[in-house]
Amino acid sequence: MTTEKPETTASSYVVLARKWRPAQFADIVGQAHIVRTLVNAIRAERIHQAYLFTGSRGIGKTSIARIFAKVIRCQKAENTTDGLRSCDGCPSCREVTLGNSVDVIEIDGASNNGVEAVREIRENAKYLPATGSRKIYIIDEVHMLTTAAFNALLKTLEEPPAHVIFIFATTEPHKIPATILSRCQRFDYRRVTVPQIQTRIAQVTQAEGIEAEPGALALIARAAEGSMRDALSLLDQVIAFSGNRITADTVRESVGLIEGQTILGVLSGVFGRRPLEALERVEQAYQQGHDLRVLTRTLIEFLHAAILTKIGAPNSATLELSEDEWKELRTIADSRSLEELELIFQVLHQGLDWVARSPQPKVVLDVLLIKCATADALVFADAPQTSTVPTAQVATPPQTVVRKMDSAPAEAPAVTAAAPAVKAPTAPVSSAQKTWEGFIEHTRKTRPLLASILEHGNVSGNGTPSGDITVFFPPKHTHYRDQLQSRNYHEQLMAFGREYFGGPTRFTIELRDGGESPAEKRERESQKKEADARSAAQNHPVIVEAKALFGGELGPIRLTGKGSNE
Repeated sequence: MTTEKPETTASSYVVLARKWRPAQFADIVGQAHIVRTLVNAIRAERIHQAYLFTGSRGIGKTSIARIFAKVIRCQKAENTTDGLRSCDGCPSCREVTLGNSVDVIEIDGASNNGVEAVREIRENAKYLPATGSRKIYIIDEVHMLTTAAFNALLKTLEEPPAHVIFIFATTEPHKIPATILSRCQRFDYRRVTVPQIQTRIAQVTQAEGIEAEPGALALIARAAEGSMRDALSLLDQVIAFSGNRITADTVRESVGLIEGQTILGVLSGVFGRRPLEALERVEQAYQQGHDLRVLTRTLIEFLHAAILTKIGAPNSATLELSEDEWKELRTIADSRSLEELELIFQVLHQGLDWVARSPQPKVVLDVLLIKCATADALVFADAPQTSTVPTAQVATPPQTVVRKMDSAPAEAPAVTAAAPAVKAPTAPVSSAQKTWEGFIEHTRKTRPLLASILEHGNVSGNGTPSGDITVFFPPKHTHYRDQLQSRNYHEQLMAFGREYFGGPTRFTIELRDGGESPAEKRERESQKKEADARSAAQNHPVIVEAKALFGGELGPIRLTGKGSNE
């Protein structure tokens, strides 16, 4: 494992992120596809005039740019089993390593983003390199250049001198003009995986003489979120806190990570419908100074693992749970159905942004957890079925019991109100009374979004479906057809059809004109009522007399729905 060796004095300390920065292609972690392409280009002497390296922070963009420049300029570069290697001993290699090469120029695009800086690059690019055959410009954060600066660079970038190579690095490629992108070879860097980061920092700790538990290194790797530089910085922080022995507890305490038992305690309270228990664990984490955004993200990760346990997945390597913690998570997840876990996941995932932006994040998180723990009216519970024709749902406070659909997925987070109370009918509805409008209203009780789509369609016949049902929409409503033909909505239609019509029902969705949909009928009736009300108001003796006295026109009319004359 080769690393850069920056100049130091006896009293100076070099941070691990700089000390262990890769110095050869073989040392690069997680970017094998890019290393292979660049090495092959050097071997075949097919080096492009401009490269664009894109990706998140700390994953090797600038490091690979330096190694690429060093290998190109090194006259003693050799092929090994690990690929191309620079000699690191010639003057050119030493200058690039120390960052003082006059022919490998690194420029910060954030602070040199104007036209004048680009003009200087254009003027200097004309001159041959002081040594070697290549002059290389590495521009970091190139997206920070102004539009005028990009325009000034276009001609030089398209037809640069034969000895010049441009390497651009950015975290936001979408901000770069298309005219620049089209002139570059683009390489998209990948986030470094948790196992790759863990292996690398294990090598670092061993070389540094630090004793570290594998579980502790796994926590650091997960906290780095795919960034190797962040992982080494966190490792530096943990070493400063714990000394020459790193444990999982010291990592959690120094970095601010949350113990798995705390998260399991919160989930146990939520899954067991004991909100006070969940809030107590959150309060403990809050008093210990933990970031509630980190807590919410960790809850989401554990919920993801809980969902995996429901489908029989093995222990999640990304969470690095112990066997006891994994068994406990599987046990508490058994208290809720897969559909309920998905609903809770959606609520917390959408709530993460609220927690991050709220001036009172704990209040927001408390309310979200209470909603998840007490959401009996927001999920589907089994209801007894006493005949082939299902009975209507009965709302009994404080819990609303609704009919559970077969394989019906959650449409949205559990944030809608409970279905309104409906009185049970005294006798089953006969098949002759079953209409398309009745089916829509039956669907609306538990799936209002699906009902709002159905009411824009119509069925063949006189609005009384029989046998196989063909639902048709006007050609302008293709989006409604596409939604109903999706697997999720099709399964819901089949389930509701079986409930309402008392047997298997097949739905066919078509596009064609004809007939008035329930939504169009409701709109027509609403407009007629408004027109009748306006006509009645305009002819009312009081209104007529007021207009005669004061003039003016009749303003907007609001229908209260209490009666025809109001």
